[in-house]
This record gives sequence, C-alpha cells and structure tokens, in this order.
Amino acid sequence: MVETLELPAAKTSLDTVLRLRDSAGDESLHLIEWQGYTDRLILWRTLGYLAWLGQNRSERPIKATVIYLSPEDDVGETLVQAPHVPGGWSVTLSCIRLWQQDAQAALESGAPGLMALTPLMRGATAVMVEQAAQGLIQQTAPPSQGELLAALGIFAEPLVSTERFIRLVTKERLMTSDLISYLLKDKLAEMEQAHKQELARLEQEKAGLEQKREQERTRLEQEKAGIRGALHVAIINTLQVRFPNTPSQMLGQVTRIEDAVQLQRVFQLALNAASLSAVKDVLDELVG
Repeated sequence: MVETLELPAAKTSLDTVLRLRDSAGDESLHLIEWQGYTDRLILWRTLGYLAWLGQNRSERPIKATVIYLSPEDDVGETLVQAPHVPGGWSVTLSCIRLWQQDAQAALESGAPGLMALTPLMRGATAVMVEQAAQGLIQQTAPPSQGELLAALGIFAEPLVSTERFIRLVTKERLMTSDLISYLLKDKLAEMEQAHKQELARLEQEKAGLEQKREQERTRLEQEKAGIRGALHVAIINTLQVRFPNTPSQMLGQVTRIEDAVQLQRVFQLALNAASLSAVKDVLDELVG
C-alpha cells in the first residue's frame, strides 16, 4: 500500500545553536539539545533539527550534541533502523551525561556555564555549590549573572536549601533573572487560578446555603400555614359544637386571623367562654 502523507508546517525555535569560526575563517554550526525529562523522541527530533539546518543554512559541518541532565532523562544516543538489512540504517548522536562529568573539574575550570551545572555532576557537594555561586558573582555581570545563579540554585536544590541559597546570593541578584520572572509569573498564574477556584467553590457553597435557607423558610411557612389551618378548623368546630347558632360572619372572622398566638387565645376562649358574645367581643377586637 502506498500512502501520500502531508507534512505539517510547525514553527519551532532552536534555543542553542552555536555558530563557530575556525582559524581559516570557515563557519560551522553546533546544535545543543538540553534534555531534562524523559522523551523517547528526543533523538528523532534532534535528527529533524539537523535536517532543517542542513536545508536552510550554508554553514558546514553541522554537528549536534544532546546533553542529558540526569540518568532518568537518558534515552541513549543511537537511532537504529534495521542496519543489517537492505535499506536499514543507524545514526549515533554525540551525547553528554552530566552525572558522569567531574564536579570539581567543572568548578576549577572557571567557566561560568560549567559552574552553573556543577550540582548535576559527579561528586557535587554543598560546599562546591557555594564556591560556584561565589565564582559566578565574581566573574559575571547582570543580566547573565542572575540567569546563571538562578539555574545554579534550581540544580542545587537537592544539596542546598532554597533559603540558604537565597541568603548566599541575595534576592536582588536572583531577581535580575528572566528565569525567575518566568517562574514567578507561572506561580502567580497558578495562585490566581487557585484563588478563582476557591472563590467559585465559596460561591457555590454560598448558593447552596442560600438554597437550603430558602427551603427551610418555605418549610417553616408551610408548617405555620398548616398550624393556622388546623387552629381555624379547631376553633370553628368548637364554636359550632358549643354554640350551634354561631353566625357565619363570626366563623369568617376566625379564618381572617393569621397570628398563631391570637388563634390560640381564641381557641381557648371558644373552649371555655360562658357565652358566644364573649367570643364575639374578642373577634371584633382582633379583626373588626
């Protein structure tokens, strides 16, 4: 089966492409891919970047190096596609595994980039982190200084607490870093989202409580109405039994009374009054 595939046009940025010039003035390119998480497609993607550079840039040669930050990120350096059969092939890319590099040697090199990566290397200690921080402060200037110190602090977290590191380098130096600004924006966005969710939850709870209150008010009103209705019936029945000639006007007056306390008073009177006129005087007083 033959397939025709349409390749998507995707915009991709290559963050670290070194343009190098040798003593003869010839220029070449070196692509650096930093890998800080597990990605099974990193070698394929790097190969695709090389293909794009080869088609769109004139510098030669074009090299690539994948730098793995930790063993968990390492997916190897070779793509193998049936190399022992016709049409098969394999490609091996240059790889650097930071945990295999010597931290002391990186520190002694005096290279700012290597000093910032010291915590990820073999034999790194808290003392080395402090020495690397002092070296970066002495050898670099803002804004690069802030970027390198921020990276060092993030990589050094397993060795040096955040509070200790901030005391060592000061907040002012770190705040010049775009990385810190980026992380702060992410943190603020996260906090804002959490705040919105909490407000929504509270509003939902408030609406639920208001609904419950309204339901309770309705229930109480229904109960009161039921009590009033029962008292109306009880008073009318009592009057008709005790005073069979009770006029309908007086019975109507009973149904117009809404206050439960007044109804209880009339009910007691209907039960105990010596004459219908005594009941009539009270009804006239209450409802006219």
